[in-house]
Amino acid sequence: MKKNFLKTIYFDNTQLGSSEDDTQWDYWDYSDNSYIKEIPVFQNIEELELNEAITYFVWENGSWKSTLLENIATTFWFNKEWGTKNTLYQTNETDNQVNNWLTFSWQPSMFQYGYFFRAEWIYNFVNYLENTQNWFSPYGGENLHKFSHGQQFLKIFEAQKDSVWFYILDEIESALSPANQLKVVEIIKYMAEKWSQFIIATHSPIILNIHKNSQILSFDYRNIEETSYDMVPCVDMYKRVLYAKKII
Repeated sequence: MKKNFLKTIYFDNTQLGSSEDDTQWDYWDYSDNSYIKEIPVFQNIEELELNEAITYFVWENGSWKSTLLENIATTFWFNKEWGTKNTLYQTNETDNQVNNWLTFSWQPSMFQYGYFFRAEWIYNFVNYLENTQNWFSPYGGENLHKFSHGQQFLKIFEAQKDSVWFYILDEIESALSPANQLKVVEIIKYMAEKWSQFIIATHSPIILNIHKNSQILSFDYRNIEETSYDMVPCVDMYKRVLYAKKII
C-alpha cells in the first residue's frame, strides 16, 4: 500500500471571489482568482480522481491545464514560481492570489514534502539560490548560472531522485532536448516506483511516454476526461510530421 497519495481533488467554485463584468475577458482581474469561476472546464467538475502514481494533464495551449496545476501547487503551499514549501521568494507581486477553491483527499496519508518545477521560472530560482549565500550544495555545489537552461534543470531534478515526495511538473520539455527528456522519463519512472507521486502538464510525446503507473487526463475546454496515449493531440501531430513529413 502506498505510504502517501493524493487521491481526490475537490472543486468548490463558491469559494472564488467575484467581480463585476468578469464575464468578459478584458475585465477579468488576475490579481485575485475570481476569473477562474468563468472557465468552462472548472464549471463542469466537482471532483477529480487520481488513480496512478503519475497523472498527466494534456491538450492545447489555453485549455487551463497549467492553471489547475499551479492552483494544486499553491493549495499544497508550494512556492508558486518554483521550488518547495520553504522556497521563499516572489518576483511577481500581482501573481499572489489566495487559493481556497480546491481541497484534497489523501489516502492513506498526506505527503509532507514536495517540489514544483516550472521550466520558464528556472532563471529566477537560480538567482534565488545565488542570493541565498550561494546555496548550490544540494545541486552539485557549482553556481548553476554556469550551465545551460537544460543542464540547470537536470541538476536540480536529479538531486530529487531519492526523495519520495509529491512532484508537480509544468511543461518541463521547454528546457530539455529530446535526449534529456528521455533521461528525465527514466528518472520519473524510477521515482514513481519508489512511491513518489507526479502531476505533469506536458505537450511532449516523450515525457508522456510512461505507460506503467500512469494516467492521462485530457482538458478539452469543457471537460476533463481520461484518454489514451494515441489520442493525445501532440502525439498524433508528431506522428504525422515524422511519418508523412507533413501535417496535412
